[in-house]
Amino acid sequence: MSTTSAPMQLPKTVRTQESKLHMICNLIEEMDLTPKSFISAFISSSSSRMAFLRRYWGTSTGWPSTLFLLKTIRDAICNKPLGNDHWESFILEEATHITIAQNPRSGAYPHGAYHNTKDVSESRFSSESKKEQDHILTTRDMPFLFNLILRKLNSQSPEEKKLDEVKEDSDHTNENIPEPDKDVGEMDPNDDLDASLPFNYPKQAYMVAKTVCSMVAYVANRRNNGPQLANSVTFLAKEAQKKVLTSLSKSLVPTLAPFICVDNLDFEQKIQAKSIDCTNWMFHGTWGYVHHPSQLLIDLVPSADLTLDAYRKAMFKASSLDVHPRMLLPTVKEEVSWELVIKSQIADALLGYLASQSERLVSIHTKPPAVEPISSKKPDITMLKLMIASDNSAQGAGEVFESITDQSKMSATRFASWLQVVDGNLGTCTNVSTLCNQRIPSRHVEESLENVLTILGGAHTMWKISQAIYSKHVGDTSDARDSGSWRFLDSLGIPESKMTDKKDFTLMIKNIEKIHKASLIYCIMVVMETEKDPLTKVLPKLSSEKIKEHVDNTYERFFSPEAKEKAMSHSNPKLSNLMLRLLDFTTIVEGNAAMKSGNIGRVMNVWKRWASLNNCMRMCRQNDICYTSAKIDDYIPQQLEDFYAVGITKMKTLFQQNGNGLNKLRPTPMNFWNFELTTDPPPLPIGVNSDVSSAGNTEPHLTDNESKCEESEEESESESESNEEDEAHGTS
Repeated sequence: MSTTSAPMQLPKTVRTQESKLHMICNLIEEMDLTPKSFISAFISSSSSRMAFLRRYWGTSTGWPSTLFLLKTIRDAICNKPLGNDHWESFILEEATHITIAQNPRSGAYPHGAYHNTKDVSESRFSSESKKEQDHILTTRDMPFLFNLILRKLNSQSPEEKKLDEVKEDSDHTNENIPEPDKDVGEMDPNDDLDASLPFNYPKQAYMVAKTVCSMVAYVANRRNNGPQLANSVTFLAKEAQKKVLTSLSKSLVPTLAPFICVDNLDFEQKIQAKSIDCTNWMFHGTWGYVHHPSQLLIDLVPSADLTLDAYRKAMFKASSLDVHPRMLLPTVKEEVSWELVIKSQIADALLGYLASQSERLVSIHTKPPAVEPISSKKPDITMLKLMIASDNSAQGAGEVFESITDQSKMSATRFASWLQVVDGNLGTCTNVSTLCNQRIPSRHVEESLENVLTILGGAHTMWKISQAIYSKHVGDTSDARDSGSWRFLDSLGIPESKMTDKKDFTLMIKNIEKIHKASLIYCIMVVMETEKDPLTKVLPKLSSEKIKEHVDNTYERFFSPEAKEKAMSHSNPKLSNLMLRLLDFTTIVEGNAAMKSGNIGRVMNVWKRWASLNNCMRMCRQNDICYTSAKIDDYIPQQLEDFYAVGITKMKTLFQQNGNGLNKLRPTPMNFWNFELTTDPPPLPIGVNSDVSSAGNTEPHLTDNESKCEESEEESESESESNEEDEAHGTS
């Protein structure tokens, strides 16, 4: 009996990836094929078997593996520079084919992209229609080019992404960020937007990509004229003129016109090849804008005080306003605020260059507290058209007003019926006032310009006063013994020609800030007894209590009244001049910062200090106490060590005179005529001068010696008056 045994199972051979590749390559070689020819034949074969094997290559199921294969081929080709160039040429060619194939549809709107000007309706410019056209352009007509540009603009390097992440972590989130689907063209310019909103970069990339696609489509075929037609109609000159008209005619108060801000604009067209009939041409013009005050500000003022009659009465009362010394001096509250301003500048310099806080137990303020801040909402401003009329003369100022009324299509009677506030520089205000004086009196209200009130612009005022202060302290650069502020700029490497450039306002303010910051740092180092030590990049750590102590000591040593009085007693004037420059430059730095932050209370505090200084300087010059310059061989008054002290003494003498002579500093009375009034204003009493205070001799309270002096003056005046009366009777 025979038995059959079961077949033996051979062990399974384990093959690696490399062995499999070698076997397949050997088999391909035996078939007289190469890997490239095999793959090409496999993909292009029309056999059902081959089509079945590659059926998922282009579907969502097999696309991930297909994409991996394509990326593997790309990596293998781009391994060398020459292969990388070949790959980029291939991708560029494919991208070219795609962009050429994608175009807006031909035909008339709404089936195509062509818009006939005769068939354009108002609905074409609505927000819904605009969104629909943008969606069709970016998703159906030219999606490849749009997404290519959009991804390019949104792409960032790893370093930039890290910086953005740090900024996002440090900044507070804001819920008022504009939505990505909100078009800038749809936004109303009269909407109140917060200026502190962050910039929407994705929206910017979307708008740029969409605009480029519309421009490419229009250049390729000018019948794709939808966006271009919309832009042409939007910026039509008649629409701009209508906007100016409505802006000037619209006012929140019927008796108050919107504010007008104007400034001169001079530029020259230079000709290189000059001839008799072809030379340089200078253009003198004026630009400006219309500014509507906010409703919240208008509500704070009674409507009866915003009329033309109220303005006339107020200016008439100003001619008899009593001027007292307290009007020229800051209040206690303003002095406390000014002390905080100085200490905040000292703290900012200390924390920026000398030390850092190890803890925050004591608060150190690097910015002064806000004083009456204005609203940060977007102002309602409408630009005026450029006017070919210069406000450099009284005649030019009249041409500017005529141009403004022509743009608004407003009658001269309507323009003269309400109070018109004009903001401009000193030259503009002077020329307008001169023009008004030339036209007054006039029976025609349209020509008298009695309704125009000129106000100096804040920036221009700061420019002129800062320039005067800066010129006083800069010193003489040609004198090696001179220790003016020019030495600070020279040490910083700033050339001499850039130190006192009168036409560059920003450069002048920057130079003043650099000089002031350097002076503060030196003063702090003197207080800290480290004036001989060099500054280090890594700031040493100090406690907040110690930092506050250094700030207070610096203020007491260089800014307090006791320190000023002590410095005046020194024979060497260097310390006194340093403290004077510190105080003057503090006002400029604070005025610039207050204007930028919108703290109108801080601006007025600075202006009050400037106005007091200006009044004192003007009084000193009128009484030959000080002088600005003198010609050779002319009489030169005796130079005074401290003309401020002499000016105060002179002010006290004027204040003690009969009739309060201090009132000479107030503005001259405003004369206006109204021929419709049936009665004349009441005449002044006999013996009363319109330029003398009505208070007479009742103030101030005088001492015994001062009373005796005044009695003697009154007796001499009474004798002179009696002599004049006798002469008058004799003449009659």
